[in-house]
Amino acid sequence: MAVQTFELIDYEVRDRTAWITINNAERMNALSIGVVNGLYDAFTEFSNDDDALVAILIGGGGRAFCAGADLVAMTQRDQTEGQGAPAPTRPGLEALSECPKPIIAAIDGYALAGGMQLSSRCDIRIATEKSRVGMPEVRRSLVAVGMVDTAERFVPRGEAMWILLTADHMTAERAYDIGFLQALVPDRDALIAEATRVADEIKKNAPLAVQAVKRTIVHTSHMSPLDAIHYRNALNEKVEQSEDRMEGPKAFAEKRDPVWKMR
Repeated sequence: MAVQTFELIDYEVRDRTAWITINNAERMNALSIGVVNGLYDAFTEFSNDDDALVAILIGGGGRAFCAGADLVAMTQRDQTEGQGAPAPTRPGLEALSECPKPIIAAIDGYALAGGMQLSSRCDIRIATEKSRVGMPEVRRSLVAVGMVDTAERFVPRGEAMWILLTADHMTAERAYDIGFLQALVPDRDALIAEATRVADEIKKNAPLAVQAVKRTIVHTSHMSPLDAIHYRNALNEKVEQSEDRMEGPKAFAEKRDPVWKMR
């Protein structure tokens, strides 16, 4: 498939994996209006693209995955439109949160502030050893709204407090040790190879079942146990009634690879 460009985001599907690349390298892939709008368009495309089963999100340039909000543009809006004036963007980060399919963050370099939040909207995070993560908002008198109420989903409370209150950068090794990152690799080539390998493992599985598992994990974390059971059972019922549910055991019995039809 040819590369599609959504403002500052490239979208390309190769072997049923969507490669989504942030192309704002001169600003360390900051979340400019063009980047946020492009993320919205790219992940909307991915969510609706039957040819794509898993996405890999990566920053272009090699210096940063994403360095957070575009503070230069924020300052200009404060001065011309009034303090705290919101950027006229579509809900780019929310498009990741609402995406039903698996997303892998391939982090090479800095993932700071909104960039760390962006990576947290992904399901699996892989990083190069040189990478750094952190939430430095409080050093600019900003509040990390997108992480304050969600950080404990990824790391223990003490680690979340350390990240949010110190505003310090964390090494990739430390982020891996506390569970924020799922894998570390030595360099960008290894990052692309490992992200591809993980995507290939996911693609072996039944897409409807994979999406049901993701929805259950994402949407039941704040539910009561009873509500979570009802939600899970409703999703499971749809999978149980699918053609793929028959194909999985049948392929095992016939000692062959399953052929998923996503229905």
